[in-house]
Amino acid sequence: MSHTSIQSPISSRHATILIAVLVALSTIPLPAAAAENLVTGEPEISISSPDATFEASSSQTLSLSVTNDGEIRNGGEPGYEQEVQTARNMRIEVLEDRIDAPIEVKTGSQIVSRLASGGTVPLQYQLEIGDAKPGTYRIPVKISYEHTRAITYGPYRDTERARSQQDEIKYITITIEDKPQFSIVETDTNAVHAGDNGGFALSIKNTGTREATDTRVTLSTQTSGVYFGKGSSPSQTTSAYLSSLAPNETRRISTQVGASTDVSAGTYPIAVTAEYENVNGIPETSDRLQTGLIIKSERKFTLQGLSTTDFRVDEPEATIQGEIVNPGSGTVRNAVVQMNQKQGISITNGEAAVGDLGPGEAAPVSFTVDIPAAAEPGSQSFSFTVEYENADGDVLTTSTPIRKSLQIGPERDRFEVVGVNTSVAPGGSDTLTVDLRYTGSQPVENANAKLFTSDPLSASDDGAYLGTIEPNETVSATFQVSATGDALNKSYSSSIEVRYDEQDGDTRFSGSLSVGVPVKESSSGGIPFLPAGILAGGIVLVGGFLVYRRR
Repeated sequence: MSHTSIQSPISSRHATILIAVLVALSTIPLPAAAAENLVTGEPEISISSPDATFEASSSQTLSLSVTNDGEIRNGGEPGYEQEVQTARNMRIEVLEDRIDAPIEVKTGSQIVSRLASGGTVPLQYQLEIGDAKPGTYRIPVKISYEHTRAITYGPYRDTERARSQQDEIKYITITIEDKPQFSIVETDTNAVHAGDNGGFALSIKNTGTREATDTRVTLSTQTSGVYFGKGSSPSQTTSAYLSSLAPNETRRISTQVGASTDVSAGTYPIAVTAEYENVNGIPETSDRLQTGLIIKSERKFTLQGLSTTDFRVDEPEATIQGEIVNPGSGTVRNAVVQMNQKQGISITNGEAAVGDLGPGEAAPVSFTVDIPAAAEPGSQSFSFTVEYENADGDVLTTSTPIRKSLQIGPERDRFEVVGVNTSVAPGGSDTLTVDLRYTGSQPVENANAKLFTSDPLSASDDGAYLGTIEPNETVSATFQVSATGDALNKSYSSSIEVRYDEQDGDTRFSGSLSVGVPVKESSSGGIPFLPAGILAGGIVLVGGFLVYRRR
């Protein structure tokens, strides 16, 4: 029995489809499952200094430019290329301990967070250069930073980065010049009061390595009101010629400075520059140096312990006494206190010379004024200024006057009646004695008193010479007075006027001093004094009575 092989039609068709699919798939490109990309590179850091020429024995600024010129070793995505060329967390430090010169670095490490390729960052370091010899010196600069050195990436894998830390030391070459150099090594206590002038001095030294010839040192100020010279010819600059200044040589320069009264107290800058010729005869100018001038407040004086004498209306010799005080820190010489003019008051002695006044010292002053009769009593303001000489002999005057309030009293006579004595009776005459007290403060001479009477009184001798009278002295003026018979037993009004000469020779008169002159009854005990008419009538009556009795 034979067997026949029969093929299934379904299987044949499946095989045909499978073959067709395989042929179609063979024409489609397939990705490489294991393919990857790699970017590698690194920063390339360099440093430079735009001006690396310095002077010995000076404070200088070292300016650095840090530049990154990054390098690509294996390229790829632009962002990844930029990343591998970027320096991060950069620390730049000048290594002082590796400098072979007397140079101190006053600036510490500086940080730059990110510096991409093509970028530049400027940095500054403060150096103090000692007595370094002229020549060139290498300045080491340490640069530390982080960066990405490789980036691996692909479509079917995570991006991976390889990082690195880099430390480099690079060098800058600087030059110490062989030339003159200047510094201010000493100054006086340069101080002046506002409104005053005084001396200004400093010492300048050539700290460089070459002699400066044909040297002119210039001082200048830019402060308004601060000047060189005197107030009559102020200048913003002044200069001193030194001819030459050798290395390490020091010369003293002095001049005169001043300040106007409106300059506030404080310290103000004075700029100093030196112009000189170098070894080739070419003019050069030094760096600008600076010092200071102390301005003190304007000198002020005070008047203390003021008192007055006869300071009242209609008083030609009213006086003011007190003390002038110098509360400042310096001595003033030949000080004079002046009383300023005041409307309505005549100054007869308005200047008091007090001489030298040291700090805190006081001196007495006195002034005399004529207060007229038209003046009003009450408190009034008076002003005073002080004139003095400074240490240079310049005569200066305070710009702000000292003001004081003084009380002007009401008018008062220099004489007053303190006693009256007489025994004049009606129809009789007698001596009248009037006691006068002098209330002035200075003696008077050639004093004369004159009596003025009215009915029923009269004076046959109405003048009395009193002579010289001292302050608070009481003198008696004696007159001869009569009373008419019809005078009553009472006081009658009279007055006295005193004429006198003052110490300066002026003749003055007192006011009218009222005097009450008492008329007293007769104390004789005889026939009372009767008026003539009554007496005649009485005689007739008595005579008639006697004739009548005889009859």
